[in-house]
Amino acid sequence: MEPGKSKILILEDDESVGLALKEVLSRAGHHVFLAARPDEANTTLSTNGNIEFLFCDCLLPQMTGLDFIKQARTNYPNSRFKVVLMSGIYTDKQFIQEATQNTQAVAFLKKPFEMEQVLKIVKKEEAPKREESSARKLLYQMFANPTVTNRQKRKVIESIEEVSGFDLPFLYSLLVETKSSGYLNIYNADGSVSGISFCNGNIVGVDVDDKTTFLGEMLIQSGYATPQDVQTALRDKNNRRIGNYLIQNNQLSPHAFDLILMEQMNIRLVRTIVDQKIRVNFASAEVEMSSPSIDADTLSYYLHDWIASKISINWLKSLYVMWSGNVIVKSPTFRDDHPALTMSLLKSLDGLTVKLNNQITLTQLLDVKGYNEVAVYKAIHFLLTKGLIVFAQRAAFANPQEQLKVLKKIWAELDGKNGYEIVAYMEAGSGGSSIESALADFMTLIGDPPQDTASELSAVWNKIKKAAEEAVATSRDTSKIDQFRQASQKSEAEAKLRATTLMEEVKKALQYNQFAKALEHLGEVAKLNPQMQQLHIYSSWAKLGAVDPAKKQFVLKEVELELMQVPPDERYDTLFPFVIGLFNKIKGDVVAARKSFEKSVALDPSFIPARREISMLSAANKKQDVFNMDLKQVVSGFFKKR
Repeated sequence: MEPGKSKILILEDDESVGLALKEVLSRAGHHVFLAARPDEANTTLSTNGNIEFLFCDCLLPQMTGLDFIKQARTNYPNSRFKVVLMSGIYTDKQFIQEATQNTQAVAFLKKPFEMEQVLKIVKKEEAPKREESSARKLLYQMFANPTVTNRQKRKVIESIEEVSGFDLPFLYSLLVETKSSGYLNIYNADGSVSGISFCNGNIVGVDVDDKTTFLGEMLIQSGYATPQDVQTALRDKNNRRIGNYLIQNNQLSPHAFDLILMEQMNIRLVRTIVDQKIRVNFASAEVEMSSPSIDADTLSYYLHDWIASKISINWLKSLYVMWSGNVIVKSPTFRDDHPALTMSLLKSLDGLTVKLNNQITLTQLLDVKGYNEVAVYKAIHFLLTKGLIVFAQRAAFANPQEQLKVLKKIWAELDGKNGYEIVAYMEAGSGGSSIESALADFMTLIGDPPQDTASELSAVWNKIKKAAEEAVATSRDTSKIDQFRQASQKSEAEAKLRATTLMEEVKKALQYNQFAKALEHLGEVAKLNPQMQQLHIYSSWAKLGAVDPAKKQFVLKEVELELMQVPPDERYDTLFPFVIGLFNKIKGDVVAARKSFEKSVALDPSFIPARREISMLSAANKKQDVFNMDLKQVVSGFFKKR
């Protein structure tokens, strides 16, 4: 068999389809086995190793194709074949999605299909894959390749099996950018499965376990419906869906409701972006276009939101530790009027696009006066994900002082971590297929051994080297690494419990306007559990409450970044519009502040802080009116009949 060709098993009981498939694939140089029944296919699998593709019809004699695949994976656990499902009967969207999820199929072919589709599925890259490059490493190597093609991007997507939940925004972006059609199946550690449907680069369906809906809250916050309209719709005796009821009663336009449904898709996508390992597979298939859908332009805004609000700063630090010394350059797709450059993260970093013209590194960007570390990491990740910038050559340390500065930051990340955590830190940045390759990448990062062995630089360099090598050595001891993992999990659980307790104290303090106390507790919560729900909303409230008039502009900028980090699914309760109201009030926009406070009360009439703010604004307005009246109006007011 020629290099780059595959061993393929076809399980198809329709003789004409089976023979046609075999002929086309054989002509392309592949080694093809044809079976008409499951028992024949089992014989082939038991006597022929390294079957790479299994083309399987969904309706077979003896059992279904899905049952056969499940049985084959159990009976032949060492066979890593990719599944391609075929059917001319079961072609509805729900079946295709469930079938590809259950079998982790790479494609679903609706009969009759073009043989060109078959050849595209099995076509391999002419150059063999480097064994030391894992699929995830190939994913992020795109950040250093300004000329990567859509075909290369698709091949990487198809090869990915295990990633972090924080990798999903980049995957979603690539699938839209490459105009892919099919189903991305996401398998979580808790056994739940999510499915994202793509049609020619548009996201047309989001199927997740959590079916929580915010439709009523979205309609009220967006101003498309009043609280009374929503309540009336919910009480509808005909059990019509809220949107249908409002549209039929001319209280809502179909276009406005489509926008709300798109936002609901956004919230469900957000809930797939989690800080844990997940398994994924993309199954190419014909998917019908439907409305509403998320296109490339809309995805850019959501992508910005996801990176700003969901991806943790610690994960980004680990990812970019290997790139921190590389020069950042603009890609061929960069243009000064690109819509991405108008988004909040980018606007918070004055002069960023100019600095990108000056052969600057990530380390140097982080040292720019006035630049917030969180904003820098997230803005750069957004621009890289959009393909507007790339990493060029690695810049050598300009001098020992610069190397010492970088190494001190790395040591600050490693200090206090156990072997398991240090290895995880190195692997997150490397993406290599082995711990040894991660260590090699890491040693390249810290640079050559310092010449002055008595210097502080040499001491820090040796500390880092020793910690990394000891962590790798420990990772080879299964019992030790299990102990470290359990200790880390226990420590994390205890930290989260402590953070939850402190957050209750924060809420009490804010109710009594004890802003300094709330800020102190929030600082501890941020260290214990940076992903704590509503952390950024409460932090914004406390900072706005404690604002010093002399530092107003600085605090407003800080709060603006906090609000960017509020995830979409935390923006539809009474707290978010209330805090937006406080923000506008401090800015001096009383009209916008009142509107936000009124939305907060509409979502929860019992929320006292929002009602109190409305009363204070009303009282201030009346006082202002008195001073704006002329003398005649004031005097005549005293003599009006009561």
